[in-house]
Amino acid sequence: MQLRAGQNCRAAVREAPKVSALQSIRPQQLRSHSIVQAASAPDTSFDSAAADDVSRRQLLAAAAAAAAVALSAATALPAQADDFTRTASGLLYLDVREGEGAAPRPGDVVVVHWSGYTKGYQGKRIDNTSVRDEPYEFVLGGDGAIKAFSEAVSTMKVGGIRRVEVPGDRPELAYPRDRSQRFTDELVSADGKIFKYRYGPQPVELGGQRALDFVLDNPTLQDFNRTLLFDIKLLTVRKAPR
Repeated sequence: MQLRAGQNCRAAVREAPKVSALQSIRPQQLRSHSIVQAASAPDTSFDSAAADDVSRRQLLAAAAAAAAVALSAATALPAQADDFTRTASGLLYLDVREGEGAAPRPGDVVVVHWSGYTKGYQGKRIDNTSVRDEPYEFVLGGDGAIKAFSEAVSTMKVGGIRRVEVPGDRPELAYPRDRSQRFTDELVSADGKIFKYRYGPQPVELGGQRALDFVLDNPTLQDFNRTLLFDIKLLTVRKAPR
């Protein structure tokens, strides 16, 4: 992110603590103006003279905070069912922000930030990579990501933010409900509690994975309870040799 004027930079730093609180609010509790302000706000930049007033650590914190707000802004979107586009597979999507350039092609490596919720059951957060600035990347058209992600990103452009709803009655688009197909034998946490998924993206924290696994594993839930909601921002595309 670029910062434009000294006062804007300091204002961004003052606003940074609000981000963590925003991340903890469930989708149904967020107000609509949050998305409008965050997603539509232009990037800011600052000149070198103003930089002396704010430490480098504060600037980095402000930049990371603003990036998190930009992605989680989509979580506040007051979307209605008829606002979404339904694809032939049954996937639903809504473009919050259009990107620029050409869409990626199969074989390209796509790098995204994503946040996810168990929309159909208590709106629990699964993960948000923008908070810790750890993007998720995968080969488009490969077998590293769930089909919903591959399909959603295949028609996005760099810089775009897309809300994606994976209906619970379309299990082929989401994570396998069969645990033997969902997990590998590889541990990904030092405490020995988190095993690697066969298909990404995978929640990093145990709480997020438990929330996701619960809606996939619980036999008492109806299909609509298993609906998942993702917000995806396409950061960059590394073109495959052709």
